[in-house]
Amino acid sequence: MYKYFDAHCHYSYLKKKYEGYLIAAVSMDYQSAMDTFSLKSDNVLVGVGIHPWRVHEEDLTRILSLIIKADFVGEVGLDYRFAKAPKELQIKYFEEQIKAGEGKLINVHALDAWEDAFNILVKNDVKSAIFHWYTGPINLLKDIESAGYFISINPSVSFQKKHQEVLKNVDLKNVLTESDGGYEYRGKLLEPSDIPNAISFMSNFLGIEEYKLVRIISNNFFKAYGVNPVNN
Repeated sequence: MYKYFDAHCHYSYLKKKYEGYLIAAVSMDYQSAMDTFSLKSDNVLVGVGIHPWRVHEEDLTRILSLIIKADFVGEVGLDYRFAKAPKELQIKYFEEQIKAGEGKLINVHALDAWEDAFNILVKNDVKSAIFHWYTGPINLLKDIESAGYFISINPSVSFQKKHQEVLKNVDLKNVLTESDGGYEYRGKLLEPSDIPNAISFMSNFLGIEEYKLVRIISNNFFKAYGVNPVNN
C-alpha cells in the first residue's frame, strides 16, 4: 500500500528503493529515458521527454519513438530563464512531444514561461497535465484548475515564499506532491523521502489533518496518472 506519492522525480539519478512510495520517474534526455525504462516497477511509472535545458543538444526523433512506450510524457516544456535553446525551438520540441504522447499525461517544466506553456497545452487539446514545482502567477491557477490540470508542491514549500503563496491559493483537488528527487537544490539532494516533511508542513500551513491531505493527494495522483487505485 502506498502512503506517499511523488509526481515528479529524476529516479534514474537515485536508483534507490523507496518503500511505500508511488513514483512518477521523469527523464531529461534520451540516455536518462533509457535508464528510467530499465527501472520501471510496480511503484515506478516511466516518463520520457527532452527537458528544455537539453533541447539545444538532443535529437528529437529518438525521443518521439520512446514516448509511445512510456506511461507519461516528461519532463518537457519551456524555460525562458536558463535554457540555451531559443524560444521557437523549445516550443517546437514541446509541441512535438505532446503530439507524440497523445492521450498521455504531460509533466511540464515551465520556469518563467507558465502562461505560454499553459496556452500550448490547451491549443493541443491536452486533457491531463502537471505543472511541476509551480511558482507561477497566482491568477493562472484558476485557468489551470478549470482545464483539469494539476500543480505539484515541492519540499521547498517549507521556506520558499512564492511556493507557499501558490499552496495558499490553489484548490486542493488540483494538488500533487513531488520531490524533484535527484536534483540538488540549495546544497541538498532532494529525494522522495523528503515528501513526508512536506506533507507535515502543508498540513500545518493549511490547517488540515495529515491523513486527510494524504488521501486527497493520493486520489489526485490516481486521477492524474490514470493509475488503478485497487490494492493501493
